[in-house]
Amino acid sequence: MGKEIKEIEISVVSLTWNSEKDIEKFLKSTTKDLETSNFFYEIIIIDNGSNDNTLKIIKEIQAINDNIVLIELGKNTGTTFSRNIGLKLAKGQYIYILDSDTEIPVGTTVKLMQAFSEIQSNKIGIICPQLVYPNGDFQESARRFPSFRSKLFRLLDLEEKRKKAESYEKVLDKELTVVNYAISAAWFFKKELLEVVGYLDENIFYAPEDAEFCARVWSKGYEVWYYPKAIIIHDCKRVTKKKPLSKLGIEHIKGLIYFWKKHKKFLKSFSEEF
Repeated sequence: MGKEIKEIEISVVSLTWNSEKDIEKFLKSTTKDLETSNFFYEIIIIDNGSNDNTLKIIKEIQAINDNIVLIELGKNTGTTFSRNIGLKLAKGQYIYILDSDTEIPVGTTVKLMQAFSEIQSNKIGIICPQLVYPNGDFQESARRFPSFRSKLFRLLDLEEKRKKAESYEKVLDKELTVVNYAISAAWFFKKELLEVVGYLDENIFYAPEDAEFCARVWSKGYEVWYYPKAIIIHDCKRVTKKKPLSKLGIEHIKGLIYFWKKHKKFLKSFSEEF
């Protein structure tokens, strides 16, 4: 008899770009969580032209774990085009979008799976875990859709005004709740969602591809849920906040303008209802 072929349950999709400081920790923690819970999985990594030791580290781990798939693009193509490559290749029943600067504690994926039955809704689109910084501090990763006001307050470090414009008290209090959107550092959803919503919008190079996708999730009748029982460590770099006029920062501004124009009618009606 030949080797039994098992159906892939979970496909992890992650991007790398000069990620040598994070990638080993990411791969080891992710595989440990998935294997401890006996999931049959694949990890699809799309590299956006790393010129450090990222590829070397991935290939060393890949040599002893054939569940890891590496796609080398040779240049930085942003977050949407490259992620879509992974999403289209994914074979799993569930999709895990994870940033390569995350660490996944053992038992996390089981909790996210259980959330689909625990949450009292038949409209679940995306489940987003609680994110924390490496020192354990809370990371606000789920918010209302970005507006010009909220982005201006964030840029000017007017924290109280920013919170009033975009924060959820339930998220800050680490409670289960629906949210407009959550950052795409950690998303968990059923692959079938892509058949309804489509893939990431490649007109956006870097961000807010997460808010744009979540807007389509809501517009198709599905919901985005913040699920704080599952906790993932995220060593967030916040590049665009530190350098708002950098090349990446400018791409972010362009992405925001595109998002606001594309979803102008939806955002207006949605804010009145939600």
